[in-house]
Amino acid sequence: MKLLPAYSIPTQRRPSLAEFVPRIREAVDGWREQGYPGVTDTTRRLLTFWFFEDHQVNKKWFGYYFCQREAIETLIYLYEVAKAHRFIDLMQQFGRRALVYDPSTDRYPRYVFKMATGSGKTKVMSLAAVWSYFNAIFEPDLRLPKTFLIIAPNVIVFERLKIDFEDGKIFRQDPLIPPEWANDWQMTVILRDDPTPSTTRGTLYLTNVQRLYERGEKPPETPVDALLGPKPKKETLTSEELLDRIASHGELMIMNDEGHHLHLDDMVWNQRIIAMHEKLEAVGSELTAQLDFTATPRTQKGKLFPEIVVDYPIMQAIEDGIVKRPILGEIGGDIEIPSAKASVRWRQRIDAGVAKWKEFWEELSKSGHKPILFIMTEDTKSADDIAGDLEARYPHLFGGRVLNIHTNRKGEILERKTNLKLIERLRKAARKVDGKDSPYRAIVSVLMLREGWDVKNVVVIVPLRPYTAKANILPEQTLGRGLRLMGGAGSGWDEKVIVIEHEAFRDFWDKELAEEGLEIERRRLEDVTKDVVTILVDKSKLEYDLEIPQLSPALTRSATRLSDLTLGMLPAGVLPKPEKGRVAEETIHYRGRDMLTQVIVEEHDLRIPFPDRPDSVIAYFTDRILHYAHLRQAARFAEMAPIVEQYLTKRFFKKPIDLSEPAVIKRLSEPDARTYVIQSFVDAINRLTIEPVTVRIAQRPRRVSATPAFPWSRKTYDGLKTVFNLVACDVDYEAEFAAFLDHAKDVAAYAKNAEQMHFFIEYISSQGGMRYYYPDFIVQATDGDMFLVETKGIEDIEVPIKDNRARKWCHDVTDLTGQSWYYVKIPWKVFQETTATTFDGLYRHALASGA
Repeated sequence: MKLLPAYSIPTQRRPSLAEFVPRIREAVDGWREQGYPGVTDTTRRLLTFWFFEDHQVNKKWFGYYFCQREAIETLIYLYEVAKAHRFIDLMQQFGRRALVYDPSTDRYPRYVFKMATGSGKTKVMSLAAVWSYFNAIFEPDLRLPKTFLIIAPNVIVFERLKIDFEDGKIFRQDPLIPPEWANDWQMTVILRDDPTPSTTRGTLYLTNVQRLYERGEKPPETPVDALLGPKPKKETLTSEELLDRIASHGELMIMNDEGHHLHLDDMVWNQRIIAMHEKLEAVGSELTAQLDFTATPRTQKGKLFPEIVVDYPIMQAIEDGIVKRPILGEIGGDIEIPSAKASVRWRQRIDAGVAKWKEFWEELSKSGHKPILFIMTEDTKSADDIAGDLEARYPHLFGGRVLNIHTNRKGEILERKTNLKLIERLRKAARKVDGKDSPYRAIVSVLMLREGWDVKNVVVIVPLRPYTAKANILPEQTLGRGLRLMGGAGSGWDEKVIVIEHEAFRDFWDKELAEEGLEIERRRLEDVTKDVVTILVDKSKLEYDLEIPQLSPALTRSATRLSDLTLGMLPAGVLPKPEKGRVAEETIHYRGRDMLTQVIVEEHDLRIPFPDRPDSVIAYFTDRILHYAHLRQAARFAEMAPIVEQYLTKRFFKKPIDLSEPAVIKRLSEPDARTYVIQSFVDAINRLTIEPVTVRIAQRPRRVSATPAFPWSRKTYDGLKTVFNLVACDVDYEAEFAAFLDHAKDVAAYAKNAEQMHFFIEYISSQGGMRYYYPDFIVQATDGDMFLVETKGIEDIEVPIKDNRARKWCHDVTDLTGQSWYYVKIPWKVFQETTATTFDGLYRHALASGA
């Protein structure tokens, strides 16, 4: 499967204005390239499992975005390797200029993660919790906690986080826990006021910040407060019972979502965290780390928080395809009609928004997606007027389908009493507007729904209210409500969110986000197209439908058989026994240079003796074998070392040897011998821990025609012998190959494999991890034979492995079904060179070329 920019390690990134980020990035990049030196065995296994093995979630390929990977890598590097546990450590190791430093506030590790809306901050929280938990169990000297407190700024963010964390859902659904440690994962998730006691090793508390205040506070007075929860009040409040309960567990990690709220020392949110730290210190524990996640880590004066350690800006997220691309749709002529009624005054903007929304609706509804129109008004009266006007003038589109969140532009209510039932209904409706059961297609509101209202389906925003600094509406927060993807990164659908022209909005963005490098694309509205088509099964072409056999996995991973490793599983007599005798010591040339004058002050050769202790040789090989086999060295060292010793002394050489012989040690130190020993063990361990199992027919064949419709923005080809209306192509070669199949007389039908077909083959990668291979095409010949076809442009180290696995799959299917399946790889160069006009001719040409 092609690794897209969102998942790839970038060759270059947008510069960061945050004080520490440039040097932290440089350090983390170098550390990653070196293979993560300096971390615990536990951390190494987690990093390998997360980022060097393929995973499936809900039958789809899953990978962590690079920005998520870099965030957890940065946390691990700062905590485990750089030991930057205080702000002063960050200043000394990564600072570029002098900063004001107050030791009295530097109480515990505090890291800020600046991550754009939609980049997956919740995923990073879960990665951090798993890293900390398993190190707390397996590496107690690291002093990491098994207890976590996640704090949301308001109720609506709490409800969003609850979806992921309630009952530990995210830890079961995402590939967070290596399978061999599944039984060691014991985590209780406690929500806000839940009195359930924790009886497991680990505990995760999830609450909104208001719950940390003293009970008995007055109920919210405005719908904004009821929807989002009141802002932190600048007065001292306590909730000792909850704090004491959390502190009783010992070491603690706090993670703050939308953490820009708390970086003011006089805010109660920040005071509550300090109080928690003091409680922990009183019982001999500590606040191990505070992690703050936010897209907008700025003070009220617009300055970046100094504690930022990760910077993933919105423009990078747009370029990487993690969020929608924003388009400013410009409209010509008079855009404001003199009228007291907002629906008349702004009719041109509103109708432009509706027209653009309708284009999205007509296309996306074919694939089951439901785009949302979002209109932000000046005041409550305007919201009522516009909501009613939409339903009256567009009854077929919006009749009974407009959600009107009813507040004035400051979020204040005219009447003193709040209709709490209405507020709860609005809160639920706003939260579930993406759902298939939600009736709403448009939202009209004065309220700028900010953090927490993380819906995915907004495709058009019509701003009608003022955008001023006084209104305290940050540009990224505004646009953020429409940035999240409906289809997910790498789906083949390049999504956009259109903002209908608003002069103040445009100027504000130009000024405020220039330093972020964010340039909003501007187009005349008539030139803005949806740039998306729907790939679906054409019912008139069912004669080209194909069946794909469903086999059970051929491989499974289990570490329980490691104890079965024997010498007989390792190659014997690899090298001749070295001749006894004195081994000359090697030398290296040393030169000492004065750093100020650059004058050489000393120069001589240094003798480098070989190790003369057998135990150091055994320890070295054992450590390297366990490292490359992705096993926890500390837990397996005692089990593996005796086997390593026996192999080196009795089997590796053609005759038994004595490890204390200098000639033997020298020979084992040479690259060819060293590599052969380590790789032989790793291969044997993989053969044991990743076990082949008997393949069987798992279920009825999957028909290509069962593939659900899906949106696509890349190249398409109007294929003839395929059940789809269009062929979804990632590159031009795939379109040319599909055209060849259409014209080949011996091809009965074909299908371009898409992620939505859920057809993949598992294999073991060059690094020993479990991966998934997605063949490019399935082809049926007129004689009934079936083919998996890989159309390759470039080769990499994984290609031969995938080739062999695909051939094995075809062999298994042929044996189990009686229908002949074959695998062929047709590189671009072979396709260009061939003169064949039939698929059989092309197939034979590819085989003859050695592809």
